[in-house]
Amino acid sequence: MSTTETETSPEDLAADVSVDVAVIGAGPIGLEVAAALRRAGQDTLNVDRGPIGSQIVDFPPATRWFSGPERIAIAGVPLETTSQEKATREEYLAYLRMVVRLLELPVRTFETVDSVDRSSEGFVLHTRTLAGLDRTIRARTLVLAVGGTASHRRLGIPGEDLPHVRNEVGDPHWGHGRRVLVVGGRNSAADSAIRLWRAGASVTISYRGTEVYPRIKYWIRPELIACIRSGLIEARFGTVPEEITPSGVRLREVDGGGTSFVPADDVLLQIGYAADGAIFESIGCRLEGDDRAVVHDPETMETSVPGVHVAGTAVAGTQGRFQVYIENSHVHADRIAAALTGAAPPPNPELPELPEA
Repeated sequence: MSTTETETSPEDLAADVSVDVAVIGAGPIGLEVAAALRRAGQDTLNVDRGPIGSQIVDFPPATRWFSGPERIAIAGVPLETTSQEKATREEYLAYLRMVVRLLELPVRTFETVDSVDRSSEGFVLHTRTLAGLDRTIRARTLVLAVGGTASHRRLGIPGEDLPHVRNEVGDPHWGHGRRVLVVGGRNSAADSAIRLWRAGASVTISYRGTEVYPRIKYWIRPELIACIRSGLIEARFGTVPEEITPSGVRLREVDGGGTSFVPADDVLLQIGYAADGAIFESIGCRLEGDDRAVVHDPETMETSVPGVHVAGTAVAGTQGRFQVYIENSHVHADRIAAALTGAAPPPNPELPELPEA
């Protein structure tokens, strides 16, 4: 086959498409938006730089959701678990795959949106596949469901980029026989500390608070307290890292006290995530506040740029304490669908607050 034939293969030609609505993001809310729009007669395409539910893929094995299955189910498709308990990471990922197949949602994964241009008919998305192929998606309307966890928060201290510093625990098996300092004190840090200890790591946890955070998941908090009281996990409360070295971490007491050095083979930073507002800014959407929340109409989810809507946790930018999450984002899908079809917007659901991640 000649070079010319390869460059003009049917696969490449079919890659450039036109749809009514392009949804950037293939997490739960991005998929739910697409399902609502397709029910309303709109042609959609989801595109995501990672896999379906990419943030959930990064959860440790067998992680259980805080919310019950009925609260994180999407698009009217029931979520059933074999144990009739809260869904695990694996159950929820299987559920998302099933929803995509059942509702026949067109999704392109591992395809990054490099830029978005305006056109006379709407928007032109310039994308790039994992293999390096350039593609074009034309859409009348754009929905950004990119989430609020694009990158990990940083400490801004020396040594943060050393190779033994991690941000995700993944499978805690790697910690066996190693000294691990976990930085953070909320759900992720507490869960990671327990998992690593069970995998055979010698665990120390550094947290700026004076005690175990009170809003940790109710099944994790007492276990962490018990591990600390019995000496199975060492806690350095009231401390923050000042410097990371190849052999450990220097901690500083937050009340103005001295410093101490904790030997560590690995450092696990579990201090939260930051949103990436770059794509919003590149389109011209207005962001506001320290969290860089997206300015939008709460009834239609339309941003300050006509034809561009936002859905899911992306609306709130970088959240210190999560006030926008899956449970109170389901309504975003129906609001966007109503806006595009001229229907009345649905009311805001009343839901309980959830603890921080």
